[in-house]
Amino acid sequence: MSVPYHRLPRVDARWRWWRPFVALAFLAGWYVVSQVLIVFGFIIPIGRIGGVDAVLDFQRKLADSALDPTDPLVISVSLVSLVVLLPGILLAVKVARIGPAGILSSTRFRVRWRWTAWCLLPTLVISAIMFVAQTWGTFTFDGGLGWNTAVIGQSTVTLGTLTTTIVLVVVLVPFQGAAEEYIFRGFLMQTIGSWIPVRVVGTVVAVAVSTVVFALLHIPNGYNVWGILDVGSFGLIAAVIVLRTGGLEATVLQHAFNNIMIFVLQAPGWSKIDLDSSNGTIGGWLLTLVTSLAYWGMVEFLAKWRGLDRRCAGSPAPRFRGAVPAWAGGKRWFRPGGTGWASAPARLDDAVASDDGASGGAVDNVVGVAGRP
Repeated sequence: MSVPYHRLPRVDARWRWWRPFVALAFLAGWYVVSQVLIVFGFIIPIGRIGGVDAVLDFQRKLADSALDPTDPLVISVSLVSLVVLLPGILLAVKVARIGPAGILSSTRFRVRWRWTAWCLLPTLVISAIMFVAQTWGTFTFDGGLGWNTAVIGQSTVTLGTLTTTIVLVVVLVPFQGAAEEYIFRGFLMQTIGSWIPVRVVGTVVAVAVSTVVFALLHIPNGYNVWGILDVGSFGLIAAVIVLRTGGLEATVLQHAFNNIMIFVLQAPGWSKIDLDSSNGTIGGWLLTLVTSLAYWGMVEFLAKWRGLDRRCAGSPAPRFRGAVPAWAGGKRWFRPGGTGWASAPARLDDAVASDDGASGGAVDNVVGVAGRP
């Protein structure tokens, strides 16, 4: 037997329907405290250097455009405020005893690094296509390859500012993208999938809820209808990819590379280009839809070619309404395959000897799994 990604919390006998609410409460508290610390961490130095006027100007810029790619200070605050959600959600699932942090990563309860490396191939292909599509007409070959300033205008930032912004984006955006994936395609889908016992219904509802919530939370950023459809389509296909691959690796890469490219292309602040990414267009939506579907297709091909294990070896713990017996909360509950309940089938890895000769070897050593990404 095996367990799909969105029902992984059910492999632990201590799972209860209310544990996700404990995790959400912890995450909310973590977010509030972290935002206060971040704000003061930026405002105090700004106030010391530039005084009250500098602080007020900084607050105005944040209110006007929190994701302004031409202002390193503003965009760093916005990105850091999202990055902190990654350790927050990882701690939340542990505090609520939903599982270890790795339960959100994949059906192996960890990041599958070899599989991640393979996913770089389709990610780079789609990124190249997106780059060509988004920069079409902005280059000129008159006198050699260069920017077509007649179309995009002149850069409005200095070389130092541009360099600083690009460094910040490359360093922070991967963690920002991972934070959103771990919350929406990870925690949220696993919560919904664990609540609904009928697997087909649970799968559909988990995908739908994660997609709708992900799209709606972009509305406060001023996204128009096409912008919402854009992020909604991205979220929908990302949710399917997670379920089809049994982990977040592919979508984290896709999310990170997509956002990095958007910020880097906007960082020069071209005078004739609207930098407001919330003003979506039907063309932009179709581009996202087509490239996301193409990415899914390539990842699906790789998963089949590499023989990717998409499900957790084992079975869900049986439903239990009373107190969890001492023998049911096995010390190895945090590993794939269940907790060792007497009424549950034996885990596949119980039959395999570990390197030191003891039973219970790592899942990577199970017959049929070794050598796969």
